[in-house]
Amino acid sequence: MKEAWFSFPSEADGLEISVLLVEPEGEARGTILMAHGFSEYKERYLPMMRRWADKGFACIINDHRGYGRSVRAEEDLGYTYELGAEGTLTDFRSTAKLLAERYPGKKMFLYGHSMGSLCALNYLKRYGSELSGVILSALPAHNPAAGAGVQYLKLKQRLRGGRYRDENAEKLIFKSYASAFRDENSKYAWINSDPALVEAYAADPHCAFPGTVDGYLSLLELMLGAYDRRNWDNVNNLLPVFIAVGACDPCAAGEKGASAGEKYLKSLGFVRTEHQVYPGMRHEIHNEPRGTQVMDDMLNRLLLWL
Repeated sequence: MKEAWFSFPSEADGLEISVLLVEPEGEARGTILMAHGFSEYKERYLPMMRRWADKGFACIINDHRGYGRSVRAEEDLGYTYELGAEGTLTDFRSTAKLLAERYPGKKMFLYGHSMGSLCALNYLKRYGSELSGVILSALPAHNPAAGAGVQYLKLKQRLRGGRYRDENAEKLIFKSYASAFRDENSKYAWINSDPALVEAYAADPHCAFPGTVDGYLSLLELMLGAYDRRNWDNVNNLLPVFIAVGACDPCAAGEKGASAGEKYLKSLGFVRTEHQVYPGMRHEIHNEPRGTQVMDDMLNRLLLWL
């Protein structure tokens, strides 16, 4: 297989958006547009991309603005340069166009993890006619307090600026997740059931950095857009959608959250939906000790959808 790193200037503000493309040897069977989660970066998806490319899929992923290499300086990690969800989606759209131009006529599938699944739902709403299937990994359960959170963050933004790293915002959004595993002495324990992988995440400066007001605002804007029932009229309701979550994931709310997510999609008119809950797994199901099972379950759906 072939792996390539490159960047393009954002249509929104010229920020260099870093991209990773993993391609199979020979002709691709299809393509996969991928979106990573909050406080992480694209290279963490290399094992998955390689596994899927080995089966014939060309996979592309960009660092969302404010993450990985899509920053102007390291101190900007978590900062979207005041463009929030719209800037993130604009960059994601550009990445999709690059993939489509490189593989004209090939079916395009969409994968998103956590915040990336919220990004995926926003993208599905706008450009679903171009897609052949969607995988939502660790889809965050709808938070009815998201609107109030946006108002709080906008006030903080006016008072302190978008770069301000607000500990209160972090607590409001993530404290309940950590409290589910308070005996494990890590605020990141909810991410993975393997303590070694939790430690690796906590030690990674491109993951365990304090968030900015601007970044948290973008996250909640993506949630509000994903769960906004308006403007879904032109989406192909025959498009297959697969939701996959860990049973012990407090962000996705396990079976309850996955069922609610599928019910929401059905209420919008989608008729080919399904979900799967993985016993004992937490948030990053693809990075769990049995993560290859998750990757292969997703791969099997992609192969069925070709």
